[in-house]
This record gives sequence, structure tokens and C-alpha cells, in this order.
Amino acid sequence: MAHVNKQIRKRLISAILGIALLVTSIVLIVKTGINGEELQSALFFGISPILFYLLGIVFGAERIIYGITGSEKLFRLLAGDGELYYTALLGVFFIFILSGILVLVYTPIVVGILGKILELINGFSFLALSATLFMRS
Repeated sequence: MAHVNKQIRKRLISAILGIALLVTSIVLIVKTGINGEELQSALFFGISPILFYLLGIVFGAERIIYGITGSEKLFRLLAGDGELYYTALLGVFFIFILSGILVLVYTPIVVGILGKILELINGFSFLALSATLFMRS
């Protein structure tokens, strides 16, 4: 019974983090808007966190699906599978840490209290998501 409770808790935490990451990423993308110049600047110079918002949408949806179904197939599709799975998992972990730190550092620059709160939730969601990567059984 304890094993079942642990699985349910992991899936519930993943679903809550996924919802937080998905909703805040969507709201922040809508709030900031995406134009070609800004996206190109983010791709080449890495200054804008818009790429991390897009990453938040993808992995937020993945965490929600994992929370509902308990299947890790989508995560393995996104992170890679095979001999180097654990190396890829470590890489995804560091990407989430970097995403969380960048979004949290970027937060004081954003004008507006709602934007700052959403940025903080988004950044902490990335950091918490990186921690849950190692909660897998």
C-alpha cells in the first residue's frame, strides 16, 4: 500500500507542476507576445526567456500526461531513450535548472506585479521539475 501511495504522490506532484508550468508559460507568452525578431534574438543571443516558456509548454503538457496516465513514454520520446538515457536525463536536468535560474533572474526586469508573480512561479516550476526528474522509480 505504501508503494501505491508513493506512486500516486509522485504523479500528483508531477501533474501540479505540469499545470503550473503550462499555465504560466502560456500566459507569459501571450503577455509578452512573440515576434520574429525577438525569437531570432533569443535563438542567437539567449537573452530572452521566450524559448524557456516554449519549453515550459512542452514539458508542462508532458508532466500533466504523466500525472494522468503514469506512462513515461512521452518523456522518453522527448529526452531520448537507449544507452545514453541517463546522460540525456542529466542534460534535461541541467536545462531545467538553467531555465529556472534564467527566468528568476529575468523577473526583476519585467514590469508589472502579475508578470513578476507569474515569472516567479514559472521559474520555481522549472526548478521543482528538475528535482522531480530523480523521483522516478
